[in-house]
Amino acid sequence: MTGNDMDVDFRNRIYNRALEEQNSNLWNFKRYYTAASFWSAVDVGTDAYMALAGAVITYGLAWRTVPVWIMATLSLSVAAISIFKGNRKPGKRAEKIHTLGRNYQKLYDEIQDFIELDLKDDDREKEWIRNRFDKLASERHDLKAEATLSGIWYRWLKWRRGDEIYEEAATTDKERDLLDPEGFEQEDSEGEDES
Repeated sequence: MTGNDMDVDFRNRIYNRALEEQNSNLWNFKRYYTAASFWSAVDVGTDAYMALAGAVITYGLAWRTVPVWIMATLSLSVAAISIFKGNRKPGKRAEKIHTLGRNYQKLYDEIQDFIELDLKDDDREKEWIRNRFDKLASERHDLKAEATLSGIWYRWLKWRRGDEIYEEAATTDKERDLLDPEGFEQEDSEGEDES
């Protein structure tokens, strides 16, 4: 095996690992955005419900046309929602989760740039490529340690969107063209094999 063949083999291994990292980041930022949208809807929905319930209670107290049991039920539901919002803080949770999703998306884009601009650049040294890849992988592990979502968001996203998510990226052989249509090929190594 020549030095050039070893370099191509090294780059292919890094390329495959980078695709796996990119695929993981794709699923993560989609999950985080889905969860952030859910918690944002919960926050807005509960605010709207509490405003409507408050209006009905006020109207009922002012005009005495709403039955007492309805006003009591609305009052208890507003109290329960207030306790829930005080405990779960859906607005803050949505912001935090959205920020994490944005960080995963940024890392996804950085890995895409690494593949397109650095890994395919023959002038980049192996040590530099390895260090850059390790740094990107370390960033993902740091993000994973920062906060986690339950697997329900992954399962829901997989159920809801299925393989549609791979329109943006993939790591299987069939779907690699969607991620990187050119692939990672070295013309020099093919030409040397024929000689």
